[in-house]
Amino acid sequence: MAKLGSFYSLCPLIDNKGILDVSNDFEEGVVLVTLGKNIASRYKVSNQRQITCWRTKEKFSSPVLYDKRKNQYVAVFNQTHIKFWNLDDSLDKSKKYKFIKPIHTILNIGNNYLILFQNGYLHDLNDAIENRKSLILPTTDVTQIDHVLYKEVNNYIYIGLISGNSFYWTIYMEGSQKYSKIELSRDGLAVRGYMLHAMGNIPYLFTLWSDGSIFAKSLENEKSSEHDLGELYTIVDSVSSKHFVAMVSLDENYIGLYGANTNEEGAMLAIYNLQFKVTQSKQPFKLFTTNTKIWILESSILLPVGQNLAVVPFHLETEQLAALVGSHKELQNNLDADIKVVHELNVTSWDGKQLTNNLPADLKTKLEQYINQGLSENIIFEELLPEIIKQKDLDLLYLLLRHFSDIHEKYLVQILNYALEIKNSKLINTVIARSFSEVLILPYLRSDLSTDKVLGLLEHIQSTWSINKTLKGLNFVETHAKFLEWSCVLIDANYQKIVLSNDKVFLDTLIKIDELVKNYLESLNYLKAVEPLLSNFKKNKTVNRCTVVDNLRYSIEQISLY
Repeated sequence: MAKLGSFYSLCPLIDNKGILDVSNDFEEGVVLVTLGKNIASRYKVSNQRQITCWRTKEKFSSPVLYDKRKNQYVAVFNQTHIKFWNLDDSLDKSKKYKFIKPIHTILNIGNNYLILFQNGYLHDLNDAIENRKSLILPTTDVTQIDHVLYKEVNNYIYIGLISGNSFYWTIYMEGSQKYSKIELSRDGLAVRGYMLHAMGNIPYLFTLWSDGSIFAKSLENEKSSEHDLGELYTIVDSVSSKHFVAMVSLDENYIGLYGANTNEEGAMLAIYNLQFKVTQSKQPFKLFTTNTKIWILESSILLPVGQNLAVVPFHLETEQLAALVGSHKELQNNLDADIKVVHELNVTSWDGKQLTNNLPADLKTKLEQYINQGLSENIIFEELLPEIIKQKDLDLLYLLLRHFSDIHEKYLVQILNYALEIKNSKLINTVIARSFSEVLILPYLRSDLSTDKVLGLLEHIQSTWSINKTLKGLNFVETHAKFLEWSCVLIDANYQKIVLSNDKVFLDTLIKIDELVKNYLESLNYLKAVEPLLSNFKKNKTVNRCTVVDNLRYSIEQISLY
């Protein structure tokens, strides 16, 4: 399942149209932002602080990169020369390495640093610096470069150049590049986005068109037709295809799309699932700019929003098919009135329990409507929860919690909030007993639970744990594991609140939980010691009575051979 987190601003932009690029720094959690033609900065993502700022009288014509081989920063200036510098150096005083031919940019692909010249020729950065005076560029078919795409697949570096309505691509090999060409044209349609993406270790060119369709073209065959755009892969409607859409590969099954909202009001960032061909997460923005760009750094998406560079954390987890139920659009029936389409379905009940039989008549009708529409349990629960809390219908809430397996972590935290307000221990224990994703629940525990409620929940866990009370449907070991899991995730999510509160009650509660954890670990160690004996008892084997068993991972037995 893919999920976008809450976005925040990293830094202001001088000119949205002038931003060149964002890249990784040598220091983890720090990014290099080339803000304009004369300024670049280093920012700490976690606290949005500017660490370093470089200004230059010359103009950047490439993004600032950190060269791991030289342990220096590097960039192209005025398309004619390259400079290397250290963290505290002045850019205007750094040594220039001049080239005869104009340089388009520098690329960092894996451990490779390549110079891309204006005619499309590629060369290793270090080698080009050493041999710049004698470097002869071979001719290519590329006359201009609008956008550069690149992807490393199976240790091969694929380079793609957008030039007008043409796409030139090659596999980088030192000394020679032979570009293949693909014409980006369809009758009456315009290309709105493009990217290189790998599926099954095969590189593809993905193109998004003004009708919302995405075509996928394999780049395995260098001799394919110039007019072959590949096959229609899917159709997307999560972003508007009337404007340019920035596309980025997140992993084999997911891509990111950033463009105008479909209602033409603001912008939209979406994560699209290529495996099931559905949009799984969306983040709207109030402002949209035509110069859309997008970058991936570690587990965050960076993009310009208005006059700011925004950071949007994202999480990719194991697929849950239940979350995808109801995500496809209903088919529009445009048939003649005389034609009737009959969809025959076989409905199977595994446990024989019918949820709707236990519901009030009005709610039963509403729930049946949701189910007939094909909505997922998560969406149904989202629709019903506000009304349930408003009417204080706890019996119905228990019923839904018992029967619905796919409930988003956001609503679990809302129920916890409600249960703590009314001081209902049974409802708290019901939520604690459910499974959840730590990654997805952390932001909601941090933002939606007040300090008093965090303390109340920790006190509830400590008191219930100390009396050895089991949660409904769980044994002692599973119950203790749940208490431990919730204690950890609550402390992780609210660590700053706990530290800043300096509350003695908080400290006493944490000390008590610490004692319970120690006792729990000691009991597990004891169980490990008697595990061999229990295994023998289970197999009906005779145990040697003289064997010492207080610290065993094995036992000794006599076997009669004759």
